[in-house]
Amino acid sequence: MGERITEKHAMSRNAVIFLAWGDHYIQEVAQCLARSDLSSYDKFLITEEEFKETQLEEVSVISAKFKTEGFIRKSEMINYIPEGYDSYLFLDSDTVVLGDISLGFEKAKQYGIALSPEPHYCLDRYFNFGKILKKESIKCAGQLQYNTGVIFFRLDQKVKEVFQKWHLFAGKYFPEFNNDQPYFTMALEYCFFNPYTLSINYNYRGTGEHISGDVRIWHSHYPMPKQINDAKDLWPMRSVYHGCLKIPSKRNYWVEWNHDVRNWVKCLLAKFR
Repeated sequence: MGERITEKHAMSRNAVIFLAWGDHYIQEVAQCLARSDLSSYDKFLITEEEFKETQLEEVSVISAKFKTEGFIRKSEMINYIPEGYDSYLFLDSDTVVLGDISLGFEKAKQYGIALSPEPHYCLDRYFNFGKILKKESIKCAGQLQYNTGVIFFRLDQKVKEVFQKWHLFAGKYFPEFNNDQPYFTMALEYCFFNPYTLSINYNYRGTGEHISGDVRIWHSHYPMPKQINDAKDLWPMRSVYHGCLKIPSKRNYWVEWNHDVRNWVKCLLAKFR
């Protein structure tokens, strides 16, 4: 196992965790830091030993000896998390924190884990992941799948059990399904762990989902529209698809009312014919 920080005199009671290796993804972490206001939190980068000399402003680097490859390495992060904080936030490298995210930390302290739904939210229908659920005798019932690019959590025994089971499932079924994400929800199901469900504003993926209020964490490799949080109270709601902000035209209630009245009159006349 690589280096783990077990004692930390924290500047804050919350910490932000990144996990990345390779020049490309470490540069993404640097971009996230430059575009986000994370000054209130201690920040850590968990990375391969090859990149342990990486220097990012106000970021402590933790070297890791990963046992797996690819995205499922995320399931190993629990082995390297620095202790001594009330709660943590794991962020994928392609994220940008846009506003106040204190609610996520608060709910992590209350519930153990807080995170947002995955846009492709049906767990057993997620690229036929149901075949994996059945192998562990977990029924396919349309369970809500969570996105693992943004995870608020605290470090207690029950949460550790979820993360450990996440790692176990990901390693066990890696040859059949090479994606870390659904294994996390699978672990929640297996451990009977009910997390706090944050709105998608805390992990907005930009795949066409409607936006209500402020996007607080942008999570996409597509460019983020500068006006993403303009017209926040608009109805119908705005959305972003592949970097393109879509703001629907304002509703004309007079036209809609006239349309409804005409339909009502047509139906009434039809009854007397």
